[in-house]
Amino acid sequence: MTQLFLNTILTFSVSSVLGYCLNSMKNYKNKLNQKEEESKILKDALMTILQNNLTNTYYKYASIEEIPDYVYKNWLNSMKMYENLGGNDYCHTLKRKIENWKIVKTDILK
Repeated sequence: MTQLFLNTILTFSVSSVLGYCLNSMKNYKNKLNQKEEESKILKDALMTILQNNLTNTYYKYASIEEIPDYVYKNWLNSMKMYENLGGNDYCHTLKRKIENWKIVKTDILK
């Protein structure tokens, strides 16, 4: 009788622990999926901001086809981040055009 009671308690305990572990794993997986979705949203938002910045800078200086060196350096840094995030060919087209512009030396960069 005692053996049956102990077996029942042991079986119940093991089942409870396994159930708890499985539920915890399920919750952890849900949190990971949610983090991945948030990460994708943030990546897309950052890409949009970078693309907007690259485009605005391009059109600001497009009419005179010259750009200050510090602005060009910042533009290239933004372009590099945009490419690392998987940016499309749109900004690469702008980059090819800017490469033909005159870069005006300033005293800001030494």
